[in-house]
Amino acid sequence: MINQLIQFFRLIRVHQWSKNLLLFVPLIVSPELENLFLLKNLILAFFAFSTCASLGYIINDIFDLQSDQMHPVKKSRPIAAGVFSKNYIILFATTLGFTSIFLSLLVSKLFFYVLCIYFLSTQLYTLKVKKIHIIDCVFLALLYVMRIISGAIAANLDISIWLLSFSLFFFFSLALLKRYSELRHHYSSDKKYFGRGYTKEDLPLITNMGISSSLISILVIGLYFNNDVIYINYHAPKLLLFFLPILLIWISSIWSRAIKGDEINDPISFSLRDPTSIVIFFISLLIFTFARYEILPI
Repeated sequence: MINQLIQFFRLIRVHQWSKNLLLFVPLIVSPELENLFLLKNLILAFFAFSTCASLGYIINDIFDLQSDQMHPVKKSRPIAAGVFSKNYIILFATTLGFTSIFLSLLVSKLFFYVLCIYFLSTQLYTLKVKKIHIIDCVFLALLYVMRIISGAIAANLDISIWLLSFSLFFFFSLALLKRYSELRHHYSSDKKYFGRGYTKEDLPLITNMGISSSLISILVIGLYFNNDVIYINYHAPKLLLFFLPILLIWISSIWSRAIKGDEINDPISFSLRDPTSIVIFFISLLIFTFARYEILPI
């Protein structure tokens, strides 16, 4: 029973739900942080988004069944390994779909429509886009940005172009890092990697674009910290400047480790398990807290 429950959690990728915490970002960076009604809406939105994403993962695993069975790591996924019967998989998928619809409508009709667009976008990625060289990484970055936009819609908040720009470059870098690691560790022939449009000759391009994109994201957030609008949400905005070297250290570290041979097939999941990343996250949290409430005057 416990083993089946563990396999179910692996099937719906519960650990991937952490990515949907991005829905809370618009509230965190807004003046409405203490608004409990908006927080309630975002909690509902989080679970609606997470169940929708889990449904997408199941569909993705069904389409990728053959390639996953040949993959050294993905062959252990529940569908590829044949852990669940076809009827159980259909039942799980149907339940997740109706749960997502119900929760999203509790938030708002507009959020429901946006969630539908997100789901269709993930299916477009699964069926077509993930096979297109580089464009797949741009698309993945846009899916992350859609989470932030969805959070703003769920909480009925405005969203800054600075935040969207930073997110686009930052998550594009992480998508390229994912491709770099997969290509380096699981590439074994001159054929394009596992049905995707990459060969080993793409490694230098992926590295250069990924590192450049991450540095651009730091530049964007630095320019935002110099904008007068920052004084609306932060009482000591100068403290935010300490976040820039912290972010630079983390980006340099994770790319350096990938280049030196660490396997980072999912940068977000890797960061949640990595002690260095966890320490950097809490330092960053302290910086934003001190800047918002002027705990340390500067």
